[in-house]
Amino acid sequence: MVSAIPDRWLQYKACGKVIEGTRIICFKVPLKRVVQIKHRDVNELWDIKAVLKKIPKLGAVVDLTNTTRYYDPKKFEMAGMRYKKILMPGRIIPPEDKVTEFMNAVDTFLEDNDDKLVGVHCTHGLNRTGYMVCRYMRDRLGVPAAVAIRRFELARGYQIERDNYVADLLGKRPPSPDIGLETTIKPIAQKDKSKNWKVSRFDQKAYDGEETKFYKRKFNRERSEEESRRGKRRRNRSSSDYSDRSFDYKFDY
Repeated sequence: MVSAIPDRWLQYKACGKVIEGTRIICFKVPLKRVVQIKHRDVNELWDIKAVLKKIPKLGAVVDLTNTTRYYDPKKFEMAGMRYKKILMPGRIIPPEDKVTEFMNAVDTFLEDNDDKLVGVHCTHGLNRTGYMVCRYMRDRLGVPAAVAIRRFELARGYQIERDNYVADLLGKRPPSPDIGLETTIKPIAQKDKSKNWKVSRFDQKAYDGEETKFYKRKFNRERSEEESRRGKRRRNRSSSDYSDRSFDYKFDY
């Protein structure tokens, strides 16, 4: 029988801090209380009630998980939150239309509210969340990619684990997604929590260099073409919602 607790969910702390220079806070997906109380390894419940208590200034939630099974979003809406669902598979670089949808949603909320926070989560509040939030900081706020990654990771308390996400953010050729592979959790050590901490996984050329601009245009074009091909394949298959099909929780949903 498949566990209703997502893989690695217990190992991450529930919530990060507000990201420097933004009104965005990131957290792992809240789960239904009934699921957690049946699991002997759950020491502290993280459901919607806990989210609202932990983040009293929360005004909107963007959900990037690729399923609707984790919780009932009406509970956020009944508490006065705005809720935005963007179905997004894990480990692969999100298509540009999803990125734009996310950034527009964040912009709309922030323009309408002066002091509330936007909460963003995927399954662990780290990889898909980190990519999208860093894209927002880079593309809408003008924060250099390496600085955006550093700010996100320091606020969340963990390094983004997907090298293809990090490379794409930095405007470099991303490696293939690590689909089917185990994930190593990488908490930010106390000694790394300094302003001099740098993204070390890739060579740190300036993001706005001509080479990275060229690759960004090239990757966006190729990604758009691939999404067009995927769309045609999807239309030839069943029109049912793939997010509700049977699956296990071993990898990122």
